[in-house]
Amino acid sequence: MTMTMPARDLDRLSRSGLTPADLENLDDDLTGRTVYDRLGEEIGTVEDVLVDTVRLRAPFVWVSWGGLLGIGKQQRLIPLEAIDRVTPEGLYLNREKQLVTNAPAYQDSLDGEDAESHYAQVYDAYGITPYWQMGQPTV
Repeated sequence: MTMTMPARDLDRLSRSGLTPADLENLDDDLTGRTVYDRLGEEIGTVEDVLVDTVRLRAPFVWVSWGGLLGIGKQQRLIPLEAIDRVTPEGLYLNREKQLVTNAPAYQDSLDGEDAESHYAQVYDAYGITPYWQMGQPTV
């Protein structure tokens, strides 16, 4: 049986009181940067970075695209592990745009078990083990 530590509720970097320097896996604030897939196709813009304020790490960037005056806007979370490189102009993923657009839509209003389930679904869509399950002891 594998014991897993429950995922923490994540907060937006912009309202967490933290800076990228406080986080173990982030050097710069990525907000406002354009996101490109592995082929260089534009996907959207980073709205914010979600952070685990207990573990001091950033598991996701929150990306949006499309819509008019907020209507029809698409929002997705992208695990930081799916980012290949970061430049001043943008983030370049190691995945294709179709994977991002087919990933579960992000709803900022989720919390508790619903949020944790959503985060797990996003990691699953990308084929990445959730950070809270890495290195957990097996009993």
